[in-house]
Amino acid sequence: MPKTDQNLITARKNLRIAVAMQETSFARVAEAAHLSRNAVSQFVTGRTTLSYSNMLNVCAALNIPINLLHKPDGMSEARLRLHRILEQMPDHKIDQALALAAEAAAAAE
Repeated sequence: MPKTDQNLITARKNLRIAVAMQETSFARVAEAAHLSRNAVSQFVTGRTTLSYSNMLNVCAALNIPINLLHKPDGMSEARLRLHRILEQMPDHKIDQALALAAEAAAAAE
């Protein structure tokens, strides 16, 4: 199976997980993304694809980073919480947190 097909399979699976985790429906996601219910439903069931622009709209509607859709086992509550926290932090605080994490990792070795 070509890599592209596997990426689509992974994206479809992770989209289903994201919708379930947020206890919403594909109809609501489609409406928030300004797409038809059919477009989202057909993508999830594997009958069609979505343009990158439409996929970004779906991710925005769910408040999830698009990169998690393509990562096998990428969709989890912890990853989404981290994404939301990082989204709200100023860059200098992220830099401080990364420096502390690097120090802790070096000390653990």
